[in-house]
Amino acid sequence: MKKNILLLFIALQLCSLQILAQFTKSQVDELTAKGVAAAIEPDNSGIINKAAELTLAYKEKEYIQSVCAIFDNLYRNWNYQRDPGGMEYFEKAGVSVYTYTGDCDDYATLMVSLIKSLGGEGRVICVSGHAYPEIYLGKDLSERELDKFKENIDSYYENKGSRTRAKYLNYHTDSNGSVWLNLDYQDRYPGGRFVEYSPDAEHLVIYPDGSYELAYLNK
Repeated sequence: MKKNILLLFIALQLCSLQILAQFTKSQVDELTAKGVAAAIEPDNSGIINKAAELTLAYKEKEYIQSVCAIFDNLYRNWNYQRDPGGMEYFEKAGVSVYTYTGDCDDYATLMVSLIKSLGGEGRVICVSGHAYPEIYLGKDLSERELDKFKENIDSYYENKGSRTRAKYLNYHTDSNGSVWLNLDYQDRYPGGRFVEYSPDAEHLVIYPDGSYELAYLNK
């Protein structure tokens, strides 16, 4: 029985590779962007309710502390699970908000959906076979303004009685000065380390409206 299951899994993996081989890289990028954007659902009632529930205690505090509350909840409770059969599948955020289960792109689309439901802005980055979310912090931010974000992140964890602190903030700055904070689950806090630091790494940057671009964000 186990052997038959293994053979079926291998067959599905080969089928997936054969399907992808029929498309050019630009076509794969386009399909990925469409799938990711379609999975982001900030107006879904389940998303709105969950975001409100998680951030209720921080409505009168700095916005980044609401972000911390959402990040902390997903980081602690997310159940990583590969797509079935090795086939790429983008779960709707309105579904994963109830299951807290999926792979990296499902985590990213749920995070962006929750942030957008609060009025924030987010995007999904695909690089080196991994997907993760980023949130918009502002434009042309000074070092003092960035330090203030770090202080508020530290304050969130301190007030919860946690020893977690932001050692440093990892973010990308676009050519127009827009600053996007990393919300990947590589570390226990918003702004943790990137999965890929190479300046030669090509990033597929996907926005909730379905627009996308290729960029070298680490340069």
